[in-house]
Order: sequence, then structure tokens, then C-alpha cells
Amino acid sequence: PLFFRFVANSRMKRPYHLQWEAKKNRLKRRSGDILWEVGRVFLLTGAIVSITVTLLIGFDLALRSPRLHVRETVVRGCQELTEKEILDLAAVRSSANLLTINRDAVARRIRNNPWVREVFVGREFPDRLVIVVQERKAVALLQKENGLHLIDEAGTPFKKLKADKESDLPVLTGCVRGEKVDEVLVKTSLALGDLEEFWKGPAIRKVSEIHGNETFGLSLFTDTGLCLQLGFDGYHDKLQRLTSVMADLDEKNLRTGFMLIDLSNPAKVSVQRRNVFEPVRPGKTAVAGRGFRM
Repeated sequence: PLFFRFVANSRMKRPYHLQWEAKKNRLKRRSGDILWEVGRVFLLTGAIVSITVTLLIGFDLALRSPRLHVRETVVRGCQELTEKEILDLAAVRSSANLLTINRDAVARRIRNNPWVREVFVGREFPDRLVIVVQERKAVALLQKENGLHLIDEAGTPFKKLKADKESDLPVLTGCVRGEKVDEVLVKTSLALGDLEEFWKGPAIRKVSEIHGNETFGLSLFTDTGLCLQLGFDGYHDKLQRLTSVMADLDEKNLRTGFMLIDLSNPAKVSVQRRNVFEPVRPGKTAVAGRGFRM
């Protein structure tokens, strides 16, 4: 049996020269595939290098091109600040290339001004730089130990009012404990601004001061000589009752001089005539016989 198995196996095997030819054909096919892959790699590498060089040359030409030099800088959104002040802060040279300007650095320099809340710096090709400024809106003055400070709608003090400047904004007093600002009291005071229908009505006309007190809550002082004690909450309803109170005083011809109207108790309204002192306005001094403090 072993003999016949050897004979059968020897018959199934291909001759040596045929096996060598098959191996040569496989090597040729493999070498062709390898050469094709190597060629593809070289072609791809060459294409990448060519595109990169072309882009670098194009970018260099763009940087050198006088057509991309900044010829105009447009400033938008200024109210408190002037265009010249913004341009001075931006410090952009007219010969600068529009592509090389560091917009973040320009925006940081402009934000150094306390009036600036946010700023956007953009490009309008081929030669225009655009600066859009969002300014803070001063809604009141905050009294601190070192003077009066402008505060924005968020209740953030952002700029000290100069001693020689006057302002008709209401002054928030009693909102600073030591050197710390009572943010809750400031925001509560500013929330009274939403009741503008009462502020500009015939009863109040104009609020000159809002005073915060831990015991009595908020009090309003008006330019017409009224001191309104409002307490801690329900300001809308309390000021709404004031309209009927002032109408009753007018009817009885009692609305004269300086008056203290206590609206803090929802159950009753107390009216007292007082010889009070008008709150001191920025840039003014107190007048004897016209001022008030709780």
C-alpha cells in the first residue's frame, strides 16, 4: 500500500520546471502591483507638494498685494463713545494688510474702554475693516465711598462719574455695605425701572434717588418733593395705589411742600408733611431745609 500511495502522489505533483514558471508568473504580477502602488504614492505626493507650493505662493502674493491694504475702517454702534475714540483704541495702521490683522487683539484693545460691553471686528474685502461696538447703557448711579459710579442694566458698576459731571440718572444709595455691593438690593432697585408708567406719570414725574434700607426696604425720592416708602415687595400694586392717593390730595388742596407717603403697609397708606432735604444730585450741593434720609 505504501508503494501505491507514493506512486499516486508522484503522479499528482507538477513537474519542477512547470512549478518554477508558475512562481515566476506570480512574482511578475506582484512586482507589477508594487510598482503601481509606488507610482500612485509618488503621484499623490507630487500633487500635494504642487498644491501646497501654489497656495503658499498665492498667499505670499496676497500679503504683498496693495489691493488688500486697509483703506477704510468703519465703526458702527457708537453713542457714548466717538468713532475717533474707537479708532484710537483699535490702533490699526492704514497700510496694514487685511489678512494679517489680528482681530482678537483689536477687539481686546477696544474692550479696555469701560463703556464697551462687546465688540465685533470683521473684514469686508478687498480693503475695509468693520468694527461693531455694543455699548453699555447707564441706567442709574451707585453711591460708593469714593463717589458715584455708573451702573448698567445688569447692575454692574463700570465707570466712576467725574466730580465735574452732572447726570439726571437716579442715584442708588444704601446698597453698599463697607466695600461690598449688595447685588440683590441693586437689582431690586433697578427692577423699579420696569414701572416706568408710574415714574413718568403725574404722581411721581421723576425719581431722583432710590434708597435701600435693611429695615424699611426701598424708598423713592422724587424731584417734586415726595418720599415714598415702599417696603420690600409688591411695588407695582403699591405705586398703583399712589395714583388715587395723589388725586385725593389734589382734590383737598393738600399737595404742597415736601411729603412722606408710606405705602409699605398694604392695609393702609400714611401721608405726612415733612420739612425734608432734597437728595443731593451729582455735581450739586445740598440746600438747607431740602433733603431727607431714613
